[in-house]
Amino acid sequence: MHRVLHLLNYLGNGGSEKYIYSLAKKLHGTSCEFHIAYSEDGPGRSAFEELGIGLTQLRMRSPFDLKAALELKQLCGRLSADTIHTHFLRENYISILSKMAGNKVNIINTRHMLFENSKWVALSNRFFTRYNSRIIAVSRHVMDRLAEEGIDRSRIALIYNGVEPEQWAGPASPSFRRELGLSGDELVITSVSRFSPEKGHDFIIDTIRYIKENSSELGLSGKKYRFILAGSGPLQEHIMDKARSLGLEDDILFTGYASNVKDLLKASDIFIAHSSSEAFGIAILEAMASGLPVITTDSGGASEIVNSQEGGGILVDYGNVRDYAQAVAMLINDADLRKRYAAKGLQIVREHFSLDKTASETYNLYVADGKGDNNDQ
Repeated sequence: MHRVLHLLNYLGNGGSEKYIYSLAKKLHGTSCEFHIAYSEDGPGRSAFEELGIGLTQLRMRSPFDLKAALELKQLCGRLSADTIHTHFLRENYISILSKMAGNKVNIINTRHMLFENSKWVALSNRFFTRYNSRIIAVSRHVMDRLAEEGIDRSRIALIYNGVEPEQWAGPASPSFRRELGLSGDELVITSVSRFSPEKGHDFIIDTIRYIKENSSELGLSGKKYRFILAGSGPLQEHIMDKARSLGLEDDILFTGYASNVKDLLKASDIFIAHSSSEAFGIAILEAMASGLPVITTDSGGASEIVNSQEGGGILVDYGNVRDYAQAVAMLINDADLRKRYAAKGLQIVREHFSLDKTASETYNLYVADGKGDNNDQ
């Protein structure tokens, strides 16, 4: 049994927590034993506890917290950890400092984000990541960004995030639409995304306004449809105010944080993603697994899921309001096209982005050095 210690600053409900949870569903208690060390408690605790994953609080005040590094070394000793798996810069640097202090574990880091680091951070990463056994990139775009920062490509492993299509199968809840105040004959166009600058909510609001102002030219006169923008975040109030100022109150439903994403997707007809920058796009996979046709922006990793070669959806340049509006109108107007994209998207998920594939490839990295079984009793 390979013992893996995941290191997190905050036990929240974000992408990194979902990533660990997904891996745990496949690996914890079978080929691996997961443990999580965290700095700040949060709402994500209960999900890990339900899986029987041990949790230890380890205060991490900065990337160069030597006290935390020494405590981490001791924790690894108590747990007989084989691998530390880190997810952000602070935790990765602290893990590497613990290794410099004699912690004899492998350290794997997953780069979840697609952004350009400052020159100082890039230089610092080049030094510190020499101590990582491997670095996982969640898309080719992330891999390219790491290489641009001076990380040797031979040390980067491309492992796409995955989902379980079976988890997203089944019918919609018959009451879900009614609870949201949606009529049965309305076409529902849904986004599930954190309200933060890179997610492009200003762009999608401009697109919805364009659709409303040009409905006749787009062939939408008399059609009944509604947009749902699900999620929360620092820009939520700004976006809601913008929608109100443009007279879009009746066109958009803001649901807040979506704790029932499966029901929401199953109650929808079209999925839209609108980021200016996206490392990968797990929400796109969830929508495709749910049987929805997808429109997304060419914003990074999203184009590795939806592209002309695979034909699993429609890809639009970020910021091109007219093209995005036309793509939405095309799917609203053509039920057969929606079905074709939905069927192809589900096929793509099953063939290329399964959670089994993600977990298997990650486990292979964990045990690549031949460790993991020598601690079994």
